[in-house]
Formats: sequence, structure tokens, C-alpha cells
Amino acid sequence: MEALTAYARIAQKIDEQEPHTAPKAADGSIHDAFISHLKLVYSPEEAEIVQHLDVLAAFTSAEDVAEASGKSLEYVSGILADAHLRNSVMGLGNMYCLPPIPLLINMHHFYPETREGDVEAAKLHEEYFVKSGFYKKYQTVKKGTPAGRVIPIARAIEADQKVLAAEEAHDYILNHSAEQLALVPCPCRTRTEKLGTRECKDEFPIAACIMMGAAATHFEMLGLGKPVSKEQAIEYFDEMVELGLVGHTLNAQLGDRLICLCCGCCCSQTRGRTRWDNPDALSPSNFAPQPGEDCIGCETCADRCIFGALSLDEETDQIRVDLDKCIGCGVCTLVCTQETLKLHRHERSSIAFETPQKLDEAMARENRE
Repeated sequence: MEALTAYARIAQKIDEQEPHTAPKAADGSIHDAFISHLKLVYSPEEAEIVQHLDVLAAFTSAEDVAEASGKSLEYVSGILADAHLRNSVMGLGNMYCLPPIPLLINMHHFYPETREGDVEAAKLHEEYFVKSGFYKKYQTVKKGTPAGRVIPIARAIEADQKVLAAEEAHDYILNHSAEQLALVPCPCRTRTEKLGTRECKDEFPIAACIMMGAAATHFEMLGLGKPVSKEQAIEYFDEMVELGLVGHTLNAQLGDRLICLCCGCCCSQTRGRTRWDNPDALSPSNFAPQPGEDCIGCETCADRCIFGALSLDEETDQIRVDLDKCIGCGVCTLVCTQETLKLHRHERSSIAFETPQKLDEAMARENRE
């Protein structure tokens, strides 16, 4: 089987099995830039073997891959083990699978240093993800269900407001996330850094995502994850939102995957609202900022909001909130000079899925209907 056919089969499996599907061109075919991305991820020899794998979490044994490919077990085991160490397949003992789309398309940019192929991968990402609009299916799937939800910090919420389990970051990390946690370099800001286009370079560090459970273990194995305790993860989250980054996680109540800390100019999820035509990107929290009587209209909070949701009401000389733009992250409240701006309960009927698996099932179903 020729290498090109192998790449096409890998892309087809991703399109058929991955909840996000594969990036498409205008005519509905697999995007050429995505095929080119796969060529950066897998050598021709690797593609011949990897094409026999399925997408996470359908693991296939090295023995079954050897039988399907007609290659020796020793050869196949070596190919798969090397690919696993390079982050291009997921592995569990001698069982392997193709990585999910969020890992596959960001693969080059979990590495902070610029390596061979990184800049080309970033340019290809611009083609299939940005220009061809794959971001919409990545952020909200075909029918508009958000893949992510905002997760505010407890300190931003007014003390007397009702807070449900896993609605804010501290409770989510302490009581609803996996025990294994790791800090992994943010691929979105790393990508724009390598392209030389990072607008927030002087405002934010590249910083890290908080990976959880199997994802944390995977990145630690690669030498890319810094293990942290739950208390350290909370401390890190608080530090990053104090700087102005927005916290969000999967649109699920239970957390065993990640928390992202995002800017408005680089990040794959927030840019749906800040730069692109996808106002439903990220499910907002069921909170919204509300100024108290002590508000002096200094507009410090408005300057902090990356979504442009806050402005000065010239009649009252106090801050006004545009609830259509606000996502309830609470970042604005942290810089209030009077400490009078707080998050208050604002029900938006944004109900998270019970588990990430149920979210994946809904995404897969909606993207294929």
C-alpha cells in the first residue's frame, strides 16, 4: 500500500471515529493541509503501520497491527513504541491508538522549543483550522453545542450567591478532577510564538494547561508535564487568572482531562468569540459581573475584559455589562479598585454534560447528523 493511501486512511479513520471529525475543504473532502499535517506527524514507514490503528480509546495490540500490516511483530512494536515516545500515538502497554484531534493538531506545539516541522505545522493549522473554519466544529460542533465551558474563580463570586458543584475552579479541581495533574505548555500561545505572531507576548507568559488523569500521565511520560498536587494546581490557576487569562474546561461536570487558561488573541476556544464568527464558542458560566453602589466608573475592569463585555454607562457613571458578550469568567472582578464588582448568579440554561464521555458522544452524533 502506497504511503499516500496510508495517510488518506488515517485521515478517514479520524473523520469517521473522532468526535470532532477531520478538517474539511469547501467541497467536503478531507483538507489537503490536514493530510500535509499528518505527513509531518508520521513518516511513510510509520503511516503504513499507524493506518491500522483506531482512534482513542479503541486500543489495538501490536500483535493485531502486525497481522494486519503483514510486518513482523518486532518491526511493528519498534515503530509504535517510537511513535508513542514522540507523542504521535497513544499507548498503554503493547496497546495503541490514534490520538484525539485536540492532541493531534496541537502536537508540535506542546514542545516549547522550535523543532523541525513546527513552523510548517503552525502554517498548516492556519489553513485548515482558521481559514477553512474547522474552529467551528472544534469549538461548538456542527449544531452549536459548545465543547468547552467557562470555569470562574471562587473569589470572583459574591459570597451570598448559590454555587453548584464543579461550577467554580477550586471545587472542580479539589473534588471533581482526577488525582493525577500536570502543567503542560499551552500549545496555542506556543504556536503563535513560533510563528512570530503572538500579540500578547508582552502581556502574558506562554503559561500552561492543567492536564488531568490519563492526559497528565501521558505528558509526564513524554517529559512535557510538570506533576502538581491539587493544591498547587489551584494556586497556579489563581496566579494565571490574576494576570488576566480566562479559565475554561470541557463542557462536562466531571473533570478528568484539562483546564485551559486562555488569552483572546491566540487560543483555539476564546478566539471564536474574540476574533471569529462563533459567538457560541465556550458555554458561559451561570454568573455575570455586577457592580456595587461603590463603583466609581474607573473602567479598569472594562480594560481587563477580552470580550468587550464591559463599558461605562454615561448616565450613571458606573459599569454596564453586555450579557450577550459576557461569559462570566470573573477575571474583570479581580482588578476592581473598589472591590465592588462581583459575579452574581445569572442563569443562562447552560447545563454541562455529566461526563466528558457523554460530551464526546453528543459531539460525534451532532457532527454526523
